[in-house]
Amino acid sequence: MNEHVDGWIPDLVLGTLDGPTRASVEGHLESCDRCAAEVVAMGETLSAMALSLPPERPHPAARTNLLASIIEHEAQEGLADRFGALTEQLARFFELPLRRVRALVELIDEPAAWSRGPSDGIKLIHLQAGPSFAAADPGFVILEPGATFPQHRHVGGELVLVLEGSFVDADGTVLRAGDTQDLASNTSHFFVAQDQGCILAVIIWDGLDFSARDV
Repeated sequence: MNEHVDGWIPDLVLGTLDGPTRASVEGHLESCDRCAAEVVAMGETLSAMALSLPPERPHPAARTNLLASIIEHEAQEGLADRFGALTEQLARFFELPLRRVRALVELIDEPAAWSRGPSDGIKLIHLQAGPSFAAADPGFVILEPGATFPQHRHVGGELVLVLEGSFVDADGTVLRAGDTQDLASNTSHFFVAQDQGCILAVIIWDGLDFSARDV
């Protein structure tokens, strides 16, 4: 390659060249100081641009996905079934392999995995579930004893699986471990954890509106 390689330099710096083209360009750089200097200048320019951009926090699910992967990788033996027979039901609920679900359950006792909930006594873990839920927000919700999940409207639908403990819904219905709830879009409610608190698996579409009133 005797001609200058200006047209390939951006792709070289970004790492998007295919193998043969990259090898050809790199061979040219060994004998062309001009193009080698252009590569250095392009790299410095892109680095400066990247540093000038405001940092973006990753989605909470990305963090918990990484933590779960670490747990899976480091587990030398089978992970415990905290929820017993409900673990298989949870795997079907999230459409994930059992081993992955067991790793996700381990995050319940990992403070770094939790985010603050909408009111006191409530914590959340945002998760990545199976492909069917790519557009949804799956996760765990933990309510301390007596905590109230405040009134809200379901913008989209919501699926709930009670994993531990129990809660009383706004209409007086008591849901316990193993019970499920399928809430349609535009429905509104609140619920209160009973004396032992509760842990829920949830899948939410399009978020929750906490400015809602009873509808």
